[in-house]
Amino acid sequence: MKIELSKDEYRNLLDLLYMGEWMLDAHDDVQDSKKQKYGIAIQKFYSYAKEMGFENLIIYDEELEQYFPTREYEDKTTSRKYIDEYDNDSFWDELVSRLMERDIQKMIINGLIKPPTTGEERLRIGHPIETKYYDEFEKNGLDNVVIKNDISLNQIN
Repeated sequence: MKIELSKDEYRNLLDLLYMGEWMLDAHDDVQDSKKQKYGIAIQKFYSYAKEMGFENLIIYDEELEQYFPTREYEDKTTSRKYIDEYDNDSFWDELVSRLMERDIQKMIINGLIKPPTTGEERLRIGHPIETKYYDEFEKNGLDNVVIKNDISLNQIN
């Protein structure tokens, strides 16, 4: 199979691969066999950078025998903006979701509700809780979040 790409299409795919590779490796430096197949495909795609006129964005490291995005690429890519937006949204969504689950468990333990048996029931119970947290965080960010066993700066040293 042969795929023809314009310079702009190659650049757009370069950004998508960069974001995908970042997602795979951002929180885990371990390269397992499941991830390795993606790395091989990314390396193959990176190998065409010079041919496509992007040798300033992707370089080959002779010693490691791998292609890498250059500092210029990382500094100029809009991918970083999308990654940051994704991280920010994921943080708030995950925080709200975990707080909602915690609150539902507390209500069950305290006998205030029966454990939800369906996803629909869980949504019915959880939605108002999530809304409460989203509203709070939208207004105040983390300003009102307190840890019960508050760690003061004096205890850190």
